[in-house]
Amino acid sequence: MAQPPKQPRQSDRDLSAVLALVERLRPALMRGDRVMQNHIVERLIELSAPMGDQWQALANLALSNGELSLAGRAMDMFVEARRGEPTAQYQKAALLEQSGKLREAYELMCALPGSLPNPAANAFSRGTAALFLGEVAEARRQLERAVRLQPQSGAAWLSLAMSLDFAKQSEWADRLIAAERGMAGAPPAQQAPYYYAKGKAHAETGDFALAFAAFSRGGREMRSISPYERDADRRDAKETMRGYTAEGLDAIARRQRVPTSRSIFVTGLPRSGTTLIEQILTSHSTVSDGGEINRLPLLAREIKGHTFATLRHYAEGHDVAGAAHLWHHWLDERFPGSARIVDKTLNTTRLVGLPAALLPEAPLIWLTRDPLDRAWSCFRTFFTVSMPWSYDLEDIAFHFRVEDELLRRWRKILGERLLVVPYEALIATPELWVRRILSHCGLDEEPAVFASHETDRAVTTASVMQVRRPLNREGIGSAEPYREFLQPFIDAYYG
Repeated sequence: MAQPPKQPRQSDRDLSAVLALVERLRPALMRGDRVMQNHIVERLIELSAPMGDQWQALANLALSNGELSLAGRAMDMFVEARRGEPTAQYQKAALLEQSGKLREAYELMCALPGSLPNPAANAFSRGTAALFLGEVAEARRQLERAVRLQPQSGAAWLSLAMSLDFAKQSEWADRLIAAERGMAGAPPAQQAPYYYAKGKAHAETGDFALAFAAFSRGGREMRSISPYERDADRRDAKETMRGYTAEGLDAIARRQRVPTSRSIFVTGLPRSGTTLIEQILTSHSTVSDGGEINRLPLLAREIKGHTFATLRHYAEGHDVAGAAHLWHHWLDERFPGSARIVDKTLNTTRLVGLPAALLPEAPLIWLTRDPLDRAWSCFRTFFTVSMPWSYDLEDIAFHFRVEDELLRRWRKILGERLLVVPYEALIATPELWVRRILSHCGLDEEPAVFASHETDRAVTTASVMQVRRPLNREGIGSAEPYREFLQPFIDAYYG
């Protein structure tokens, strides 16, 4: 008698399902199908798929889609596949940091051997994390170890310089400046941050000409890595504004039926005081956190662009409540709970039309600052490759004028919806302006917002040390000692 066909074992069926899912992943990536990508990663986790080291790539894919919980689960699978070995745990700490979970990442790094991935890199990672968390003494200890172990690490020198006041610690200025001899053979990616650190040392010890020369050298090194394309910048700004009108935005905003006041958007050019506003707002009891959360670019990717034409096309084919639900999902992934969140993502000036239309209850704040002070602050700040316009004074002037036009247009379109905060006025009359900011955001007055420097939280921008000090006038007129060197900016911006 014929025997019935043998049933496949569960593991065989699972393996077939895994192979089918993997086959579907590439087309989903090519289509940019975020939903399918996330579904595939989730199903692979549910099946405990034997993906080995590929789990790390899947975790990064989920992270790029804003799915932090899913990314964490995939990274746990990676650690499990590596049998919990310390190198895998170190990779997990890196993912936690990218997910905004800096405290968890730091604690995990501290629990691992100091030799991972090598002693110098470990010291640098721990030192930088400690600096962002406000643990300055530990940051210095680790970063001093990093530069001893790897003297050609410009990134370590720069992080160490951020933690130091060279006017009070001149011996460190001497050590940093002396380290230049050993930087000759380092690649531009390490020489550049070193020269920004050297510039800070000269600036704080009063050697203005040497400071400017060092910052200029750092900028030249960065231009060799990431040149600035003026025409592309101007075209992008024009495209950003194309078609936007108050009436067009209002027509889309009226269709939004989901509460959208949880987010508070703070924007403006870098070094204008955006981190200070973030610190003030996050000192409020109903605002839990904030930062450069980088979700607006994800929203732009979801609606296939950030121009008004793409926004209108999306609104015509979709329920705009879906965009708000997705936005709130991304916020919940990063910031569990219902408290309000400050988003000061860089380049929001190019994306402000999206929250203006799709999140109509979200307050919008734009910081301005004296152009010369701001130009000098940008020129002396190491922005990695994210802001290629900041490496040259004439490029800075060009970019500033482009951004000035964006501000003029958005003020005309948004009216009172956009609160413009002049940095100098905020410093001169802080109580008046803090109250205006609170009122604009629908927040009650609380004592903590008037002493925001006392708020203990992670700060991951170049303003990490400044916002931990009381409001002061140090930034006003900061360019004056360098005015003669800044003439190329003055001529290009005001000419």
